[in-house]
Amino acid sequence: MKQIIFILTLLLSLDVPVASCQLSVHRSFARFGIDDTDGISPQEYQQRRSAVLALMDSGSVAVFRSNDSDNRNGDVDYRFRQNDNFLYLTGCNESNCTLILAPNALRLDNTTLAKEILFVGNSLKDWSGSHLGVEGAEEVLGFGIDGHFSIVRTTDKLKELLPEILQSKNILYYSSPLPDILFDPIANTKFVAIREVKKKLEEIYPHLTIKGTGSLVNDLRAVKSSAELVLMQKAIDATVSGYREAMKICHPGMYEYELQAVVEYYFARNGCEYYGFPSIIASGPNAVSIHYEKNRRQMNSEELVVMDIGAEYHGYSADITRTIPVSGTFSPVQKEIYELVLKAQTAAINEVKSNVPMNASGKKAMEVLGEGLMKLGIIQEKSEVKKYCPHGISHFVGLDVHDVGSTQKLVPGMVLTMEPGLYIPDSSTCDSKYWGIGVRIEDDLLVTESGCKVISDSAPRTIEAIETLMKKEKKSKRD
Repeated sequence: MKQIIFILTLLLSLDVPVASCQLSVHRSFARFGIDDTDGISPQEYQQRRSAVLALMDSGSVAVFRSNDSDNRNGDVDYRFRQNDNFLYLTGCNESNCTLILAPNALRLDNTTLAKEILFVGNSLKDWSGSHLGVEGAEEVLGFGIDGHFSIVRTTDKLKELLPEILQSKNILYYSSPLPDILFDPIANTKFVAIREVKKKLEEIYPHLTIKGTGSLVNDLRAVKSSAELVLMQKAIDATVSGYREAMKICHPGMYEYELQAVVEYYFARNGCEYYGFPSIIASGPNAVSIHYEKNRRQMNSEELVVMDIGAEYHGYSADITRTIPVSGTFSPVQKEIYELVLKAQTAAINEVKSNVPMNASGKKAMEVLGEGLMKLGIIQEKSEVKKYCPHGISHFVGLDVHDVGSTQKLVPGMVLTMEPGLYIPDSSTCDSKYWGIGVRIEDDLLVTESGCKVISDSAPRTIEAIETLMKKEKKSKRD
């Protein structure tokens, strides 16, 4: 409990004015490959590292690795995405980098003591552009600030320094950035990456107790600072912009990928580097598949299309879902299901309050859905609701679209989704008029002292608002 109180107290100190989110308004970092200057301040990253150091055991060391580039095929790599924890603690968006933290300062030589060491690649410009290097890590990211026992070294020094550092400590906090599980079907062998990495580290350093880094970072990441909320709002606003344009252009005969192109165009147009997860554009029978991602089907009149999308801005993701009629008008049966899902979401949102368990809202949503489905004659017992809403109602969102954090009690500054849905496949044991209907409504909520704020509320959500926007656009085109 004392640790949680400390974390929350420290996080409140991170609430800095929006203006301080600017890295610099007077200097350009373009020579280091940095073109955006609306990121989180170096001072906030340093405060985060200080918070982690305060949570670490005496005699311990923590190692955080950046992600490496992943091969897509041939000599083509997937688009690079930084490791969440590494980005959270450094602001560095490059591969082949390592952060080492030690609460009891490391003595590297007769004159150098360090509690934090960042290892980065050289600053030489290559095919992919400019890199930070030591100078950029100091000037842009704020490492090496006097008084913080902070230094920067090039990555080629890591192998030289790391063994000596680990030999001098008794606890290592480390979580490998490798995928959790690797499976080869021919050899019928499953590799649990962290287990194999831990086994090897214990062989090399038998004196070390190895712990994961989640206990150091997860609770910190769960509560967003004002600077983080600015970035998240930009991702949300870009997502809403994509929704509004998709609603305007949607019509029978379009393909799902055409709507995908519209929403992702507006992600980019609003400055977002990527999407937080593959866009789900699920029309007709695809709407009852919760994570449908092919987006290849042609959409027909009288169908619904579920759009579950989220832009990513400087690493922070939005996650919003809207369900709209392809023709611009809901049928009476579609309205029944849609209104029930909306009623469940509204009831669940009203349950979101500080110091309340996260699952309270989910219970309320399922209760409302169960009662509504019984009234419609789709189920006979409330317990049957899981047949038509098999997923959770809420999750945290931030650097990861399914972000880390404790679900026991909500606190101000947490951001979570609220996403009830109903999916009624063909041949269900209910009136066939409901077959093939899939509806999900999802919004992003900020927990406040007095309750919560729906920070994605500008995306049309009611039947009236959706139909009005879609009809207005179609009318303006006819005129």
